Amino acid sequence: MSRVLFGLFSLVLVVALSGCAGMAANADEPEARRAVAQAEPEPEPTPTRPPIRVADLLGSDGRLTVLILGSDYREGVIGSRTDAIVVATINPQTGRVTMVSLPRDTVNVPIAPGVTYPGRINALFWEYQRETGKTEKALRKVKRDLAYAFGTEIDYYALVEFDGLVRLVNSIGGIKIRLEESLVDPTMHIGQKGLRLKAGKRQLDGRKALAFTRTRHSDSDYDRSRRQHQVLTAAAVKVRNRGAEPLANLVQVARKKVVTDLPLRGAPALLELGAKADLDKVKSIVLEPGRFARQLPGGYTITLRVLEVQRMFDKQFKAVG
Repeated sequence: MSRVLFGLFSLVLVVALSGCAGMAANADEPEARRAVAQAEPEPEPTPTRPPIRVADLLGSDGRLTVLILGSDYREGVIGSRTDAIVVATINPQTGRVTMVSLPRDTVNVPIAPGVTYPGRINALFWEYQRETGKTEKALRKVKRDLAYAFGTEIDYYALVEFDGLVRLVNSIGGIKIRLEESLVDPTMHIGQKGLRLKAGKRQLDGRKALAFTRTRHSDSDYDRSRRQHQVLTAAAVKVRNRGAEPLANLVQVARKKVVTDLPLRGAPALLELGAKADLDKVKSIVLEPGRFARQLPGGYTITLRVLEVQRMFDKQFKAVG
């Protein structure tokens, strides 16, 4: 799929962490190719390909690392800016999961030797999409650029539609999250009073989960990134706890709402890898002003402290083995 709305969530990461990954639509298997295959009355038999192992999915660093992008595309709005940019990795030996968010208003990101992207980083995908006319090609370019910026290896990408979160969360019966303090945002379209959540444990359906990951008026874009990590983890826990029961619905949602280069045939291997994920101790990092970035004057834009960011990736995403 080439048009995406959702900038706050990734079905791919959720199903990967919960042990159900690889069920999403694969960029290597477009609809046109599947339609041609179905139209052939007597296709020639092809040799059975060997199953994909966990080792086949891992990068040269021994990890599974996914770039999660979600855009703000919607009817009536020009362009497709990726307001959520998350790099998530799983260590297959320890099960440790780390998620790092790059704020959408980051400028001057290094994307190649001697080259920086001067604009807000959330416009990079849209620029490549306009330049190439191909969603998958644009995604490959963004994956390459951010791997260079962070000095790390990124194995796969995932781009998700806006209502993917709503459908997923509803299909698993909602998720549970914990709030340290109340959260109120009357601008969210949840009832007449907007989003209103009291502190403590709360059950969220799809619409509330979406609002929870979108709201930033009561705090900041950096807090919103942390909420995205929280929802990702909560959904992964819920899916894994329910076992095989929600798989059919998850597969249908993923096929329609995810563009990814994760191989479809890798589902069993990802099931094995996801079973090892330690979802109780997810490391959540936002590249916000302070240690990892500095605020620029006259607006909301920030610029990375590149060496500090790369040192962090060296530590958190270091090679396994």
